[in-house]
Amino acid sequence: MTEDEPRDEGGDPACWLRRVCPACGRLADEDPPTTCPACGAEIDAD
Repeated sequence: MTEDEPRDEGGDPACWLRRVCPACGRLADEDPPTTCPACGAEIDAD
């Protein structure tokens, strides 16, 4: 790889941030509003 080639940084896309449960940190299976599959907390669409 040369300096001019873009690097693949990896990681999860930022668009999944809204799916993170505020109570336990697990990623929900669908976009909010939804309920966390692990702990049952409500994940708001805000």
